[in-house]
Amino acid sequence: MIIPRRPTEYWIRLIAVDESSRVLLIREDVGEEYPASAPAWSLPGMRHDPKMAAEDAAEVLLARLALPPAKPQRLRQRTVSAIIAGEVARREEILFLVRSDGSGSPGEGLCWHPLPEIRTPADRPLPSDVADLLSDILTASLPQGPISDGP
Repeated sequence: MIIPRRPTEYWIRLIAVDESSRVLLIREDVGEEYPASAPAWSLPGMRHDPKMAAEDAAEVLLARLALPPAKPQRLRQRTVSAIIAGEVARREEILFLVRSDGSGSPGEGLCWHPLPEIRTPADRPLPSDVADLLSDILTASLPQGPISDGP
């Protein structure tokens, strides 16, 4: 059996972490593709044109989330595949880490979540790999201590 394939999408994902090691997640209404599903929480992200520099796209996403200006740190690239509506969907995602002081309240559909809560989500459906991905990245990537703007 041959499964039709959708064109590859290119995405930027932002792992925003505050001083308390809480992670910013966004509520996604899964709507048409999964009509029986409850809203899910995910890492903030956006499609981007691969001709645009990934760093520039990460800064655009940061501004859209209304987070304080910061320098996103490029972490890694990954390929995510799934079968959606009978077709193979493939995303090439570039992950960025950004430190935030957590000031202000996040916009609608955004919420800061403590890492232990993400590891065992009681009422927040998460993509299956988010907790493992965050645990792996955050334990390896986060310097201890307060946020600083430079040396």
